[in-house]
Amino acid sequence: MRKLTPLFFTGLFCAILTSCQEPETIEIVNSEIENSETPDNKEDISVKMYNCTLTDLVLFDTPVNNNLSAVNRSSYGMGNWKLIDELSDEFNYPGGKSSPDFANKWKLGFVNNYTGPSPTVWSGDQVTFETTNGSNRDLVLKAVETGTGTSRRLKCGMLSTKAKSSYPLFQEARVKISNSQLANAVWMLSDDPGTTEEIDNLEAYGPRIRANGTQCDFPYFGDRIHLSHHTFKQENGVRLDYQPHKDTWMSRKKDNSSCSRDNEVVWSENYHYFGVKWESPSKLIYFIDGKRVKIIQGLRAYEGIDPEYYTTCGDGLTREMHMIISQASQAWRYGGFDGFWNSSDSKTGNDTKMRIDWIRVYSPSGNLNQRSCN
Repeated sequence: MRKLTPLFFTGLFCAILTSCQEPETIEIVNSEIENSETPDNKEDISVKMYNCTLTDLVLFDTPVNNNLSAVNRSSYGMGNWKLIDELSDEFNYPGGKSSPDFANKWKLGFVNNYTGPSPTVWSGDQVTFETTNGSNRDLVLKAVETGTGTSRRLKCGMLSTKAKSSYPLFQEARVKISNSQLANAVWMLSDDPGTTEEIDNLEAYGPRIRANGTQCDFPYFGDRIHLSHHTFKQENGVRLDYQPHKDTWMSRKKDNSSCSRDNEVVWSENYHYFGVKWESPSKLIYFIDGKRVKIIQGLRAYEGIDPEYYTTCGDGLTREMHMIISQASQAWRYGGFDGFWNSSDSKTGNDTKMRIDWIRVYSPSGNLNQRSCN
């Protein structure tokens, strides 16, 4: 196995191609799960709720939802949970990055010295603020090209919380995905050597149709949200990466009129709410726009949390993790460095603006949850 970067993006494309080459038709009717919790059945790895027939085991579809709102935490056993201030932010800083409160909470960059998957270079220069409505401000990530030839790079925004926490916690962010094909992400990652545990709240590659009206180079990823997690292990100099491959890419229809791709929600057109409840070492619950869309549970179950036994800080996802907001170029989707630069997909300018209105993280006590092996 080739060596992987410490990011959740890498290696997924091969899994998708494998699934698409050997299609299996599946059709599952909407499940009524909003009013009752799904029991902890280790065989019930994800909650699938779609009416349209799909021929791709990687993709799942969720019901029409035009009521965009944050999660009603009381409906999911979190009504009394309190905000963790160290991990949460409304980003309403008049002074922007120069605000002491912002600087005390956030590091401009990755959790360690890693600067991003080439040709990405993560830079605090690409993290800015913009006023959107009255006193409300957005955190904005915007890409810019730098260098030439073999030194050609794409500077992208990246920031990570200085504080970190383990489970149980609930993370939710209000985000407007960029109108480019760059990777937009809100996620969590441990900072132990090897950064071995990861939870991905949001990963998206922008719209299927470019701003100029043409189709992007890899439309499979367009207008779809990746919901997943990773466990990593270093073995014989190779970085092993486990992530589920079934039901990891989500689409949603605009209405019930059609199952065609033209009827899929274009996530870059509006602000949306992305949340994940890290309930236990063996259970994650994902939410989009206030609705529960996916459950992954079962420590060793097929397509579960850690069937490969990679975790070492106890069993399953237990390590304290930082909250991360980032943008990146993903050259592996284009076959490499040159393929990325030669593509016609959007790479720089206002189309690359990823806007984050807020990120809110909750725990039962409002305190950071600590683990001794960290």
